[in-house]
Amino acid sequence: MQISTGEINWFYTTKGQGEPLLFLHGGLDTCENYETLLAELAKDFRVIAVDRRGHGRTADTDAPFEYALMAEELISFTQALDLRSFHIVGYSDGANLGLHMASRLPGRVKSLIAISGNYLAEGMSDGWLETVGNLSADFVREHMPEVAQQYEELNPAPKFESFISKTKELWECMDIIKTERLQALQTPTLVVGGDRDIVLPEQLVEMKKLIPGASLLMLPYCGHFVFQDFAWSPTAASAVVMFKEFLTTRFSAHNADFF
Repeated sequence: MQISTGEINWFYTTKGQGEPLLFLHGGLDTCENYETLLAELAKDFRVIAVDRRGHGRTADTDAPFEYALMAEELISFTQALDLRSFHIVGYSDGANLGLHMASRLPGRVKSLIAISGNYLAEGMSDGWLETVGNLSADFVREHMPEVAQQYEELNPAPKFESFISKTKELWECMDIIKTERLQALQTPTLVVGGDRDIVLPEQLVEMKKLIPGASLLMLPYCGHFVFQDFAWSPTAASAVVMFKEFLTTRFSAHNADFF
């Protein structure tokens, strides 16, 4: 399905019935990589999965990739769909965008699950920092050929060099989301990450502490890739059960954390 807001012609899918849930994919990514997760969530929710600007089947504009800007664009997308209140499940960059959206829409975002997000450019693994430093179109073609192939196959107006250059600038940005926004967040939030994630556990714990009433789910023996179709496992399936419990009960600060 497609819908336009300003210069952006959004590609999105909907599955299931129930309260609306917006799924936000990660960087260099597309919702197409999460069919299993989306199908599981769609058993209990109306899941709207959107390819954000420049990713998957949504063409880019001349605007940069900036978290605050992309969050505002996604807010316009939800307004075009008349989503007056909804849950968000965001992965990686999608988690960061979910935090921005929740901070701007305290009355509309009912709950947020932020998977492998980060609020600091620091507090990341050494391997990740090295990858960002080396990131280029040629690097991706050599070391992540599946990313390049999928982008070229899906995007209606592919500009691969620009896509990678803008992503590198985004990932090098130090100002992901201000601490003050996290401390003022009113949305029930579940912070999720793997104990071997590229986001160091210390940063995930700190995010949990900064967000009022947030809960934390640390997944054992897991890295950054857990919920994509190629990485799906019993751990992912078990985590989704917890996701649904959180989304339906909205854990408060009095609830026990998940570890």
